[in-house]
Amino acid sequence: MGPAHAASGLAAGALTLGVAATHLGIDRPLEQLAWVVAWGGFAYLPDLDQKGSTAGSMWGPPTRWLSRLIGVLARRHRGGTHDALVAPLVFGGLAALAARNHWTALAVLALGIGLALHAVAQLVPGDAEKTAIGNLVLSGAGAWWLTDQGVHLPWLPWAVAGGVLVHIAGDALTTDGVPVPFTTWARRRPRTLGLRLFDAGRGPEPLLQYLVFPTLTVLGLVRYVGPVRDLLAPLV
Repeated sequence: MGPAHAASGLAAGALTLGVAATHLGIDRPLEQLAWVVAWGGFAYLPDLDQKGSTAGSMWGPPTRWLSRLIGVLARRHRGGTHDALVAPLVFGGLAALAARNHWTALAVLALGIGLALHAVAQLVPGDAEKTAIGNLVLSGAGAWWLTDQGVHLPWLPWAVAGGVLVHIAGDALTTDGVPVPFTTWARRRPRTLGLRLFDAGRGPEPLLQYLVFPTLTVLGLVRYVGPVRDLLAPLV
């Protein structure tokens, strides 16, 4: 489900900070924060393929139209957006095009922040992030503030593709599985694959969402982000 996907994305973003610092130059705390939040948000992105999804209602008409377009191209829920080869390449490629312009990169980052806020809204005090206008204002202001503070976004395609891949890996654990690459468009009923360990929202998912993934996120932040390490290391 959405919150578990976002939690897994945050954990993956935090645990890849070392690689991001070495290969992408992401070593300042604010940029590290943006990287982790982007992974969390974009780990929710593939579920925009579902008409009427809660993610699709995030910003009202704009995200509803985007959700409908993605749903048509993906052909079905858990269709093309859950193809482990196609989806990361397509979403990452679109993000790479967006990253070439400041304002489109800003919009993509805002989308990631908005999806992260939407997914974890149940854990955030207040209701502002649960409304279309409130989420749009908060995510847009967050993206603008981060870039105004000198956060550069050439790494955005990697965060988008990585978050999408984490989402697909999570769905591959569930009974519905994910489509065999390329079969979504080649077959009326695509073949699926996966470990099929539990139904979505059941089994160990609450344990992963509320304990395992948050713990991994904190450990990654303590390991790689100086101010967080100084604050939390004595407690960990």
